[in-house]
Amino acid sequence: MQQGTAARVDDKGEGAQAVDVAAYVRVSTTEQKGRYGVPTQVQAIRAYVEQQPSWRLVECREDVGEPGSMYSRPGLDALLEDIAEGRAKLVLVHRLDRLGRTEAAIWRCIWQIEDAGGEVECCTEALGEAGFERWLAVDRLAQAVESDYRRILSRTQAGRQLKAVDGGWTGGPAPYGYRISGKGFFGSALEVDPDEAPVVRLIADLVIGGVHGLKDLANELNDRGALTRSGKRWTPANLFQRLKSGTFLGEVVFRRLDRQWNGNCTRLGNDGQPLHGESVVIPLPPILSADRVELFQKALAELTRPRRKPNGEYPLAGRIHGSCGLSYVGCLRSKDGVRTYRCSGWNAAVPCGCAFLPADDIERRVIAHINAVLASTPSGRRPMLPTSDAASVRLIRHLERVRSLERLVAEYGGELDVLRSRAEGDRIVAAAVRQIESDLEVLRRVLVHAREWLDELKNVDGTAARRTAVLGPVAPDIRSLTQSEQRRVIELTGARVEIVDPTFRYREGRRCLTVEWHQRTGTLVPPDPTDSQWDRIEELLRSRYPAHHFRSPLNLRAAFTGMLHRLRTGIFWSDLPEQFGELRKVRLRQRTWLADGVWADMVKLLDEEGESTPVLGYEAAPALVIRSDLDVEALC
Repeated sequence: MQQGTAARVDDKGEGAQAVDVAAYVRVSTTEQKGRYGVPTQVQAIRAYVEQQPSWRLVECREDVGEPGSMYSRPGLDALLEDIAEGRAKLVLVHRLDRLGRTEAAIWRCIWQIEDAGGEVECCTEALGEAGFERWLAVDRLAQAVESDYRRILSRTQAGRQLKAVDGGWTGGPAPYGYRISGKGFFGSALEVDPDEAPVVRLIADLVIGGVHGLKDLANELNDRGALTRSGKRWTPANLFQRLKSGTFLGEVVFRRLDRQWNGNCTRLGNDGQPLHGESVVIPLPPILSADRVELFQKALAELTRPRRKPNGEYPLAGRIHGSCGLSYVGCLRSKDGVRTYRCSGWNAAVPCGCAFLPADDIERRVIAHINAVLASTPSGRRPMLPTSDAASVRLIRHLERVRSLERLVAEYGGELDVLRSRAEGDRIVAAAVRQIESDLEVLRRVLVHAREWLDELKNVDGTAARRTAVLGPVAPDIRSLTQSEQRRVIELTGARVEIVDPTFRYREGRRCLTVEWHQRTGTLVPPDPTDSQWDRIEELLRSRYPAHHFRSPLNLRAAFTGMLHRLRTGIFWSDLPEQFGELRKVRLRQRTWLADGVWADMVKLLDEEGESTPVLGYEAAPALVIRSDLDVEALC
């Protein structure tokens, strides 16, 4: 077979069965889509297919702007689905580097295609027959691809390093207050943006002037019409990011060591230092003077505080809707560390006034509803239960592949030990030893990649097995799942929550001691006292308290009637009508009577006549309508 030409499927004869071919093309950047990247690959693939009499191009899947180091891409996932459903048998790529830019990525793409029931071929590179020959060919080509990728990466990073040392801009959006001069050309640098610089000075003035918080700072900027670069309103979140940027430091740092988010920033070596070069400080054209920057940093330290990470996830975020129509989002109350859900309109310029909800309570109610719905749903229709064993089959196939590689490594190792004992003085045997050593090194390298992917497949399969164990029984209980898995179940059931009572307000702080006493003792709330009853109550009070207890301008009868009214209606103290007296004094008087045991005697006296009613307790969450795609409407 001619080197550089892929194996032809139709070499077995003119009557060979037609082979459905799916093309796969990939470019790393969206700019390449409309230039030469995608068109060049497609043209080469079409020309190659036309040379194969029994090949038929039926599909072309592409990934634009998808890095070659990613194992899951939209186009690749669609391609695997095409193969699994029988729409294609052969996957044709222009070059092997279209599958990935690293050895691991290339191997995993090939294995995914093979496990789906397909086979990979290249227009310009021979991969050989399936088995050991293909492993050797793919390993050789994959090493060349990754070596070329690292060489390009090294040159690119070295060029960015030199540009940073010269004070140029290395790429990415400019910090707020600046713009890129000579963008897209050699020698681009940052310069002050005349439109954004006044906003930077205004922010500095407000912070140094003692603005009370990020929310007030954002509102002040919005009121003055000083919007963000994209024309949106400032929020505490996006404002916090701007305040921490190099704009208010007078410099930016290329390859920062203190910002490592998900591997998307400066890559570090084993020694903790930047992998592609040292950190470089790039000075910025000043917008603020050095003294102003120092004052700003001191004031900013007083304005902001360390941000606390939310305590867990919020599986109902975006699925709760209040009376204003907006959805609720997760929010951690920093003052007490309580997870809550808040309406997304709570921090708007004009707050909607919707109540915030304690997360634990509302999640408990929704999960209980979903458990009940799942229990009434036939097991075959329950979400997250596998309708096929595709994942298990993929795991089994790859496990067989790993065991095959392990057997080959063991066989080659045993054969190598035998030949080494005979290699001394025999050049032919010594040459065979060298060849087997080379092949064994390839097999071991492939085995490492295969075992790594096997571990990932086992983790995925283990998660699916755990979900199946939870959702499979007659009475499923998703409380044992992690919050991220609960979120997934909630999404698949289509759960949504509506707040029925728009007047509900969550009660902050400690619960009312008087309410707790009524609930604990089972004592009912009596009706308002009649004139004769009040005379007896006043007599009781005067027997227990000195004269100064009655010198207050507070009308004790009106105050007592207001206390009973609040207990019967469950209203807030702050909502107590003025006719019952000054709120603070009424509340204090009730607390005194309860602590002294007088309240119990007063209630007992009134219970002798008239009909009493239960105290209206406090609800942690309002009445909810919980719906899902699996049930009918239910009111909780």
